[in-house]
Amino acid sequence: MADWAALMDRLNQQVLASFGREVTYSPQGDTPFPLTGILEAAARPEDSAPGTYAVLFVRASAFDQPPERGDEVTVSNSVYKVVDLEADAAGGILLRLRQA
Repeated sequence: MADWAALMDRLNQQVLASFGREVTYSPQGDTPFPLTGILEAAARPEDSAPGTYAVLFVRASAFDQPPERGDEVTVSNSVYKVVDLEADAAGGILLRLRQA
């Protein structure tokens, strides 16, 4: 039987290689670094103001230390704060972002 997590990780790699873009990740109190992610700006409605947030899909293996709430992501000239995150069993992470 196939290793589902390994198959999903390879799929994530291919999707990021095809559709990802380079962003700068800035952990709190540490050195910023580039990583590849797929950004969906104004992706989801929130229950409270300001109304919408963006989602960035990345691979967990891109991080030396796990991402945390309060870290920042720079995409082109826009800066976002990580407000929530959700990891999956196949090594992907959805970072929910709010424009800073």
